[in-house]
Amino acid sequence: MNGYPIKENDLAMIVNSKTLFTYCNIFKMLGTSLFTWKNLDKHCGTGANRFLENVLYEEGKGVFVKDDELGYMALRVQPDDKYNVYKMPVKVIATSVGYNKEYDFDDVVYIWNNNQFIPTYELIEIFLYKLYDTERTIDTNLNAQKTPILIEGDANTTLTLKNVYAQYSGNTPVIYGNKKYNINNKLNVLKTDAPYLIDKLEVHKHNVIDDILTILGIDNANTDKKERLIVDEVESNEDLINYFLNCFYAPRKKACDEINKKFGFTGEDAISIELNKDVIKLLNETQNNLINEIQNEEGDEDGTLYSNN
Repeated sequence: MNGYPIKENDLAMIVNSKTLFTYCNIFKMLGTSLFTWKNLDKHCGTGANRFLENVLYEEGKGVFVKDDELGYMALRVQPDDKYNVYKMPVKVIATSVGYNKEYDFDDVVYIWNNNQFIPTYELIEIFLYKLYDTERTIDTNLNAQKTPILIEGDANTTLTLKNVYAQYSGNTPVIYGNKKYNINNKLNVLKTDAPYLIDKLEVHKHNVIDDILTILGIDNANTDKKERLIVDEVESNEDLINYFLNCFYAPRKKACDEINKKFGFTGEDAISIELNKDVIKLLNETQNNLINEIQNEEGDEDGTLYSNN
């Protein structure tokens, strides 16, 4: 990395950071791709849809305004310091890069990510940490299978031990020694006998992923289970998924209705919210393929099966 040698401890910290960062980015891409604001880019300019969904994901609320000079915009929002009896702001500040302007609340449309203004990131953050921790545990367990030993020696042989371990962990087929160091008398090798846990950790990891997908409102039943689910169990899962999805969809639909009414968008110019079915379709295809494989392997058995086919 960057052409400079990295200490082992520093490398571990870098991989830790990049692992968490990668998972955060993966689910941000997914979480900000669930909905499309039809005609939003048309009125506010190219990139408004992407920007607004990023704002809702990161901050939990946004605002639709009409600037006298710049026209319609979908921006970040900060409530002013005065609230009404229902704890809604009397005035808001619409912000973005190079833009900061105060508006009366009645002149804008407040856009909610959900009815508690909670950013999507905060809803799944703890699960992202679980994913990161599980992934790094898998790496540690895998490394323990590759190097299931503890090398012990005295202070005078530290450099020699490091060189030996570097060759060992680097898959060097032959490790050369030097008689003058008399390693036999100064070095002990202890087996750690680390158990193989990767298969169990992978199952746990995918269970955590399923939890995230459920919170995002994505149908994820059967993606990792190898047994069949009865109708009641799947319908229960569907109810929860639909509930979470509606928590995101309903306030966006409400915002569209208010924008159209306040600013007079009708017909082909009306702004609407649509579920990005391509994302859902891809995940459902994975689910259905797994169900079909199970049916082919097990044949007919008693019980009712769930399938989207």
